[in-house]
Amino acid sequence: MDFHGKNVIVTGGSSGIGKATARMLVQRGANVAIIARRQALLDAALAEFEAERVDSAQIFQAHSADLSDWEQAQAAIAAVTVEGHTPDILINAAGIAHPGYFEELPIEVFRRTMDVDFFGTLYPTKLVAPMMMARHSGHIVNFSSVAGFLGVFGYTAYGAAKFAVRGFSDVLRSELKPYGVHVHVVFPPDTDTPQLHEENKIKPPETREIAGNARVLQPEDVAQAVIRGIERHKYIIIPGFESKLYFLLTNGIIAFSRWYFDRVIASSRKKRGLPPAYK
Repeated sequence: MDFHGKNVIVTGGSSGIGKATARMLVQRGANVAIIARRQALLDAALAEFEAERVDSAQIFQAHSADLSDWEQAQAAIAAVTVEGHTPDILINAAGIAHPGYFEELPIEVFRRTMDVDFFGTLYPTKLVAPMMMARHSGHIVNFSSVAGFLGVFGYTAYGAAKFAVRGFSDVLRSELKPYGVHVHVVFPPDTDTPQLHEENKIKPPETREIAGNARVLQPEDVAQAVIRGIERHKYIIIPGFESKLYFLLTNGIIAFSRWYFDRVIASSRKKRGLPPAYK
């Protein structure tokens, strides 16, 4: 697929995976609009894009908005689609995670995580999809997570939101296919982003042990997988070998993965002198 001259919107495009994906698309000649909350990071990202433009005609935009708010989402999408810049690609990469033990997580964490991760995906899609349907072309890329197909200890809030993104994407793919609009869902593992660094400060020990010695991907690794997935019209995009393996296990022999993680969790508790499990 030739991305040159394509209009792309990337939510969460000021840092992490979103920015890495936006930058790669800039390098391929796309017009890129990024939406995120923090203006300073947006401005810094735009400066990076300007340094990597490959065509003087490329257009770069940035708009500050909290996409979990419907009115702000409407204003942001209107701002970046003005003057006929109908998006060819929407990449919903904005998201947050707050790990912790279920009984200790405040209700506000569940609500905010669902607002940002699910509704922050739903709202831009709701606004952009009709444009693509009318034109009978386009790509919508939704970011779930490994925790969106595998119940990971410590992620009751995050897992619920990312499972919701996966379910939403499953149905959306079927509904938009007749209109020539391609839907993609991405399941990245732990990736070296500012978000992961914040998570690591508060992860329960069991969650750390599950991650174990698994390779942490770089944002560029995930971005490359996303771009390849768009080019090949792949619905499910899973960066990294280990993540692909987990997907096969949980979508084929789900009981095995549950047994394995139960053992890791029990081992972690035993090391700390806690009962491995209550009968």
